[in-house]
Amino acid sequence: MKKYILIVFLSPLLLSLEKNKADCGDVELFFVSPKDESVIKQSKFKVQFGSRNIQISPAGIEVERLKDCHVSGHHHLIINNSYNVQENIGIPIPFDRNILHFGGGQTETLLTLPPGKYSLQLALGDSQHRPVESTNGKQEKNLILSEEINIEIIAN
Repeated sequence: MKKYILIVFLSPLLLSLEKNKADCGDVELFFVSPKDESVIKQSKFKVQFGSRNIQISPAGIEVERLKDCHVSGHHHLIINNSYNVQENIGIPIPFDRNILHFGGGQTETLLTLPPGKYSLQLALGDSQHRPVESTNGKQEKNLILSEEINIEIIAN
């Protein structure tokens, strides 16, 4: 009988801990589309950004962290490794032809590129465009970056 009482007593606590653990999963940026190694037949195409456990928020707006594991910021799209975010921790990500800022909190864009091969990577920037560091330690140098994808444009 004591075992049952103990199980009934501890079950809600264990479920509560499991729920908090699920809410604080890995922080991740990724491409919804295009996929890695895509061959795209148009110069103008849609790029969709995905995120997990990140609150996407506009530049210039400080967002209070609700939980230690949740972060906020906005997307930056880096084309052809034109900027090394990892070497510039604490420095705002610059504006450039191949460094696109989505400071309005956008999660997709229509991108126009001439025919050729390209690498794409997402970086999360804070309200001041500085690279955002993760608290879970799984990203390199703890920066929140997507995996780099490669695409080829073969427009008609």
